[in-house]
Amino acid sequence: MRKQTNRKYAHDVDLSSDIARIREAFSDTAKDVKDKASEVFSQSIENMKDKSANFKENMGTYVSAKPFQSLLLAMLSGIVIGGTLMNRRERAHSRYRE
Repeated sequence: MRKQTNRKYAHDVDLSSDIARIREAFSDTAKDVKDKASEVFSQSIENMKDKSANFKENMGTYVSAKPFQSLLLAMLSGIVIGGTLMNRRERAHSRYRE
C-alpha cells in the first residue's frame, strides 16, 4: 500500500493572485497591440488620402495637357470594360439556355 505523505513547501502558492497577474499582463499586452494596430491603420488611411490627392492632381494636369489622348483613352477603356462585361453576361445567360 502507498503511504501518503504531506508535502509542505517553504512558501505558500497563491494561484488566484498569479492568475490575476497573468490576466492583467495579457490585458495590457492586448491594449498595446490594439493601440499599435490603430496607429498603423490611421497612418495607412493618411497615406491613401495623400496618394489619391496626388493622383487626382496629376490626372488633372495630364488631361489638361493632352485632352484628345485622354478622351481616346477613356473611350477605349469604356469599350474594353463594356465588352468584357457583355461577354460575361452572355456567358452567364448561355448557361441557362441549355
